[in-house]
Amino acid sequence: MSVHPVSNVPYIFLMRPPIVVSALAAVGLAASTVVLDGVPAQADRVGSVSASHAVQPRTEPAQVTIMGDSHIVLMINDLYPGAHANGNEGTRLDNGFVVYGLNGIKLRQVVNGRGVVKAGVRAVGTTDVRKWRKALRTGPDTIVVNLGTNDGGPKAADIDKFMRLVGTDRQVYWIKPYYRSCPACRAIHDFELKAAAKRHANLDLIKVKDLRLDVSSDGLHAFGRANSQALWDRINETITAAAR
Repeated sequence: MSVHPVSNVPYIFLMRPPIVVSALAAVGLAASTVVLDGVPAQADRVGSVSASHAVQPRTEPAQVTIMGDSHIVLMINDLYPGAHANGNEGTRLDNGFVVYGLNGIKLRQVVNGRGVVKAGVRAVGTTDVRKWRKALRTGPDTIVVNLGTNDGGPKAADIDKFMRLVGTDRQVYWIKPYYRSCPACRAIHDFELKAAAKRHANLDLIKVKDLRLDVSSDGLHAFGRANSQALWDRINETITAAAR
C-alpha cells in the first residue's frame, strides 16, 4: 500500500479515474486537524453545498459524502470533536469528507426534500433538506449512508428514490442497521436494504453485526469513541475491499 510522503497516511485507491482518498481510520481519526500534502487542514462548516461540492480537478483527492441520522452525527462528533456534524448544510472534514448528519432525520424526508418538523415547529438547524438532495444529484462519486432508522423500517420506494437521486455513476455504501429498540423495524430495514442491493448495481451494504457494538440503554445508539472508531474502520475496510 502506498503511503503519503508527508503524513505517512496510507491511501485507498478507488475504482474510478486515478484519484485517491486518505484512509484516515487506519491511523486514528480522533484529531480534528490532519496534514494533507504538508498543509494542516482544520475541520470546518461548509456554508453552502455549492461550496462544499465545487468541481475539483481529477488530480485532487476524491471526496466522500456521508449522509445520515444521529448515528452519523455521533460517529463524526466522537472522532472529530468540535466538528458540529449536526446540520443540513454539510460539514467538511480534511478535504476528503463532506458530512450531512441530522438528528432525527428520516429517509422519506430526504427523498421528498422536506425539513424536520416536530410539533409544528422547525427544529434549530434543520430548515429543509434541499441541500441534501442537491448533494445527491451533483456530489462526489462515493456516498456513505445511514438512513432509515427513524422511518420504522424504510420503504423500498424511498430507498429506490434515494438511489435515483444519486444516479448510476456514483457508488453508495449503506450501513446496515444495528439498533435494538424495535426488532420488527430492524428486520424490515435489513430486508429492504438487502433487496435494494439486488436491484441497484451501485449499492453495497456495510455489515456491522460482527462488530458487536455496545448499543446504549435507549436501544438505538452506540455511544463512545470505541464504537465510533469501529464503525469508521469498517466503512474504510468496505470501501477498500470494493476497490480491489
